[in-house]
Amino acid sequence: MAGKQIDFPPMQKENARIAPVMFVLSLACIAVVVIILLSDLEAPFIGPWG
Repeated sequence: MAGKQIDFPPMQKENARIAPVMFVLSLACIAVVVIILLSDLEAPFIGPWG
């Protein structure tokens, strides 16, 4: 076992577009949640808050 070497796959190259896209997507999700919470609709809300 001492003479056997482990072959690791080559490092994957990071795509530079992934981080900004995920950041914009997370901001969009946060904005949707804030708009829903601030709208204060009188309709029943599905979730743990009643």
